This record gives sequence, C-alpha cells and structure tokens, in this order.
Amino acid sequence: MPTPSHLPIAALGALGLAFAAACTPAADGPSAAGNASASPRECFSARSVTGYRSAPESEDGAERIYVDVGARDTYLFETFGGCPDLDFSWRIGLRDRGIGRICRGIDVDLVVPDPAFGPRVCPVRMIRKLDPGEPGARRSRSDD
Repeated sequence: MPTPSHLPIAALGALGLAFAAACTPAADGPSAAGNASASPRECFSARSVTGYRSAPESEDGAERIYVDVGARDTYLFETFGGCPDLDFSWRIGLRDRGIGRICRGIDVDLVVPDPAFGPRVCPVRMIRKLDPGEPGARRSRSDD
C-alpha cells in the first residue's frame, strides 16, 4: 500500500493518463475502428484562420460558413440552427473552447458582433475539411 506522501503523485499520474486518453481522437463508427488506413482528424488553430465566406444553408436551416485556414485549406462550419447576421457580418470571431486546437464543432463557437445586442455566440455543431475541387474549397495555384 502506498504511503500518504506518494498518493498525490500517483493521483497526478492517473489524471495525466486519463487526460491523454480523452485527447486521443476516437474512431468515427465501427468501420473506421477496423480500418487501419482511416484518415486522422483534421485540426487547426484559431490563429491560422485567414478568412471566411458565406456558404449555402443546410437543408435543415442551419447556417454555414466557409473558413479559410492557412494558404490552402477550407473548412465548412455548420451551426446549431440559425445564427443572426452570420451571412452579413464583416467580422466573425472564433472562441476556442478546447485546448488550442479546433477539431470538432464542440471545440469552437462563432462570435458575431451585433451593435444593438452585443456579441452573439453561435455554437458550431459540425466542422468538415473540404477536399480540393469541392464546391467552396479554394483553388490551388496548379488549377490556374
């Protein structure tokens, strides 16, 4: 049995292992769990965002925007339901809710300024990296 002076160190070690396990990307569904060639989760930092553009609404009425990251990547963000003024705002902020990396919708909120009501926070439900050539993706220089 460990002595009382060793308990905090053991507890910190267990907490560190639990934290590391929680940060490990989970497989998306049973087919991905058995597929060794499944692609890793695409993540980025809010600081690497270079712009955004309006995207068509989803079929269920959720708002969408294209978020440009770095020189080439584009991500599609979809909110939970409507997000007032998202299509018309000149500025949009990203409020990182995680550990500095944005990988899933739960990791970030969109913050849309509203002069009458103050900033509106719009939770994001889905983020997906667009493939080159997909509608909304930026063109690469080789496409010119």
